[in-house]
Amino acid sequence: MKTLPLFTLLIVTFGMASVDKVLGGKVPPWFLDQFKGTVLDLFPGALEISFVLITLLELATAAVLIIGLYKREFLSRVATDKLFLQTGIVLAQVTFIALGFGQRLTHKFDAASALFFYAALTYIAGHIALKADS
Repeated sequence: MKTLPLFTLLIVTFGMASVDKVLGGKVPPWFLDQFKGTVLDLFPGALEISFVLITLLELATAAVLIIGLYKREFLSRVATDKLFLQTGIVLAQVTFIALGFGQRLTHKFDAASALFFYAALTYIAGHIALKADS
């Protein structure tokens, strides 16, 4: 049961972010403005592709963790390998790092450092939660 808060935190974080992006229906102008002229703006439509990829990464993170909840991986007696939780933690770290890279690329250093910190905390929390339930 000690992994349940981690499941919940990551599902809410990435689920809400991805749903907001999907329901928005289009790439927001602020995103296009922020990354215009950066290395992500390689060719026409590249920024739109980047936005979709981030959305898919957030959605995949939430979906994998929801599957883990459905399979009751938060119960130590039910699942010993916790494959979906482990995969969700890795996806969450990759997502935080990708978002941090984008912020760093546009010289938003405070936001970038926070995102890299979130990635590190996700690693630590995941490691502790997985050890606690085993």
